[in-house]
Amino acid sequence: MSGLFGRLRAGLSRSSKALGDGLGGLLGGRRLSAEQLDALEDLLIMADLGVEAAGNIVAALRQRKDLKDLDEAELRAALAAEIAALLAPAQHALDLPAGDTPRVIVMAGVNGAGKTTTIGKLAKRFQAEGKSVMLAACDTFRAAAGEQLQIWGERAGVPVVSAAPGSDAAGLAFSALEQAIAQKIDILIVDTAG
Repeated sequence: MSGLFGRLRAGLSRSSKALGDGLGGLLGGRRLSAEQLDALEDLLIMADLGVEAAGNIVAALRQRKDLKDLDEAELRAALAAEIAALLAPAQHALDLPAGDTPRVIVMAGVNGAGKTTTIGKLAKRFQAEGKSVMLAACDTFRAAAGEQLQIWGERAGVPVVSAAPGSDAAGLAFSALEQAIAQKIDILIVDTAG
């Protein structure tokens, strides 16, 4: 488990360092020119912000009337503000209305994206809100997935439904749902292979 977190932390550190070093090298203490904006867009893409996001950030910076007057520190602050503004629409409260239970959350995404870690954090959060939570370890393909979810379940103090590696993931999810219904669980969070 620490290997996964270590790789994730190292990857984020590399992206952050590359962006920071690249900004310093791009400006070299000078003001940002129009030509350097193209280089900034490339730098953002190389820092894993994505082509569309990098283009939107640079387009927003280009619209600033004071762009030529920004020094490096001000540019960093403006860049951080643009990134935050770009992410703001994706920030939503996760309020699950009362009603029929269990509420089922199915986590899907590419391998290594942090699904299992996010499940652990969600379980802890929902439990802190007074909701009962159950986890289902339906990533039956990755050998350590069930063990990793068990650890998160123990940390959050919630039950985990699991099966042997290679088991039928859909059958396991159905079994977990039946158990959640029988135990009157508020929220069932299902970990998947993707």
